[in-house]
Amino acid sequence: MPQLGWIIDLTKCTGCHTCEVACKMENNTFPQLSPLPIKSPYKAQQVNWRHVLEIESGSYPNAKRSFYTMSCHHCEHPACMASCPVGAIAKRSGDGVVLLDQSKCTGCKYCAAACPYGAPQFNDATGIMEKCTFCVQRLDAGEIPACVTSCLGGALQVTTDFQAPGDVPPGFADPTLTGPSVQWIADTVRG
Repeated sequence: MPQLGWIIDLTKCTGCHTCEVACKMENNTFPQLSPLPIKSPYKAQQVNWRHVLEIESGSYPNAKRSFYTMSCHHCEHPACMASCPVGAIAKRSGDGVVLLDQSKCTGCKYCAAACPYGAPQFNDATGIMEKCTFCVQRLDAGEIPACVTSCLGGALQVTTDFQAPGDVPPGFADPTLTGPSVQWIADTVRG
């Protein structure tokens, strides 16, 4: 079975969050309007299928800031799929994309607990889980995902020919757990 995957070039990601915005616009994830509803004084209530992690390390004068764009990695052995008690998560045979059927989802959050990458997101408004779909509506129309087309630096690419996982960034979960369909390209100078 062919497997679509991401190539994420950390040498090109500037942390601009354009991929997040493009994903939210393409998939109309919650909330669709601004300002964001505030759930607590510390956290806005939202669902982001793709998000950019900002990691600070080191100390003055050698402080460093790194950016990692993250979404569902459409794993070879998805932990989310194995943990779902109602069979709401399945892997498409034609391209390996992992999809969540929201009509079957009960909102138990088992998939969120099982996924080592934080891909499944709970939508407080609907009471069910959501996750990146690899923009299947675009794939089926012969296009590539919105996050890839919008990436200003060319840090995101889609491929079936990836050398998974490549140079795994610090703090990333052990790739042998699920076989994520992602190849990381790391900056050997900056880390």
